[in-house]
Amino acid sequence: MMHSRSLLSMFALAGAIFATPTPPRQAPEYVGYLVSTFSDPTPKVQFHLSNGNDALSFTFLNGGNPVLASDVGTKAVRDIFLATDSARSEYYLIATDLDVRAAGFSWDKATRHGSRGIVVWKSSNLVDWSGPSLQTVEPETAGMVWAPSAVWDDQELLYYVFWASRHYDPSDTEHTGTASLDRIRYATTRDFATFSEPKDYLAPPGIPLIDQEFQYLGKPGAFARFFKDETVGRVYQEVTSDGLFGTWTRLEGYVHSDGQREGAASFADNLTPGLYHLLLDDYTQYIPYETTDIYSQSWKGSNRTGFPSGLKHGSVTPVTQKEYDALIAAYGA
Repeated sequence: MMHSRSLLSMFALAGAIFATPTPPRQAPEYVGYLVSTFSDPTPKVQFHLSNGNDALSFTFLNGGNPVLASDVGTKAVRDIFLATDSARSEYYLIATDLDVRAAGFSWDKATRHGSRGIVVWKSSNLVDWSGPSLQTVEPETAGMVWAPSAVWDDQELLYYVFWASRHYDPSDTEHTGTASLDRIRYATTRDFATFSEPKDYLAPPGIPLIDQEFQYLGKPGAFARFFKDETVGRVYQEVTSDGLFGTWTRLEGYVHSDGQREGAASFADNLTPGLYHLLLDDYTQYIPYETTDIYSQSWKGSNRTGFPSGLKHGSVTPVTQKEYDALIAAYGA
């Protein structure tokens, strides 16, 4: 999509401790990875499960068919993200509500009069899902809501939800004028049904940003984050040691030099300490990258022998043996 992410691990935010699936270092309880994604021909939720604990080899579950479809909003979804709490007692799939195949579609129209909500499904086991709901998160000044992601706060017992949006002057009710640059916004929720008032998270002057992704770096407060700079169509990286709302330092250059990319999905390797993976969408499918030095701009292309083709902007979640077995039992390998 012209515009995110995997879950974070433990981190500090304004004195709070956050917890999500990826632990401070590789943990033996994670036996594989689940990719939640979509494809351009089929804008529905698709699951790909790793073959064992191999971060670069996956099988398309459910016989190569989607596991969920939207019948709300545009009735199509993109930018799939799987969120969960630290206890793994609940799971939410959230997605952009956008159908690029709709009659009369244009990217300009999508940014001026696109959906101001996100599509949400809920489950207690990754297998049995609620029906989809469309949850409005932005006021009428917004032109669209793209690429939602979420982070669980283990102290406040709520989720921080992030997305990209642009806004028009309140007097421009038809959104015919010039909007603000794309920016990253956020709100909080406990149930993905009621949300706090949205606020800006990041809106740097002169740089339109979409597709935010976080990566925990092994100790509280230490993170990398990735964004797509819409001006150049490339992804850049920042790092911090003092939490999500702390001071961030941008690494020189861009993550990649092999054409335009978007939709970053980052995750730590379950087996090799210090190894990180990054999936970037080249507008047709995900390309995998990896690094053993995430504090420098040293990403390189990964071996794609077992990596499936056609995957689009989604998220990667490490899974336990219980979750892995449940997914195979429900959707087949």
